[in-house]
Amino acid sequence: MVTDAEVLKRWKYIAQDEEKLLILIGGPGSGKSRLIRELTYQEGWKIVDAKELFDDEFLEIPRADRPEQAISLISAAIHRLNARVVMIDNVGFLFAPILNLNPVKMLKQLSHECPLIVSWRGHIEKDTLYFEHNGDPKYAKFKVENMNHVVSLD
Repeated sequence: MVTDAEVLKRWKYIAQDEEKLLILIGGPGSGKSRLIRELTYQEGWKIVDAKELFDDEFLEIPRADRPEQAISLISAAIHRLNARVVMIDNVGFLFAPILNLNPVKMLKQLSHECPLIVSWRGHIEKDTLYFEHNGDPKYAKFKVENMNHVVSLD
């Protein structure tokens, strides 16, 4: 079982990178959300549910324009949190087809502005990160460029 101390140790390592994104990956019930809640004792670290980063007007944006608009809208929502580190729970929301987003690309880009820790439902095989959705363990996959940015809870 991964502890908050282990996550903090990894965080200190990647906090020096230009891309400040740490993905906590695990299956259902692996402790991702619990671990994020435990980290809120860090000064300036705040937790937010991925759904809370969007307002109702987002769905009024034409689908083709959503990926471009999402970055600025989520960036504004993150900055309103006034946090040193933002921890995003339930990141699976970002994979909803109606949003038309590339969640990994977007999170990487946002992490240049504000350090992010996200909970990710899925698993990792070698250098491939899989997102699990609706019982499909390989609903989406992404190549991991730097394994230091992933902590597996399984």
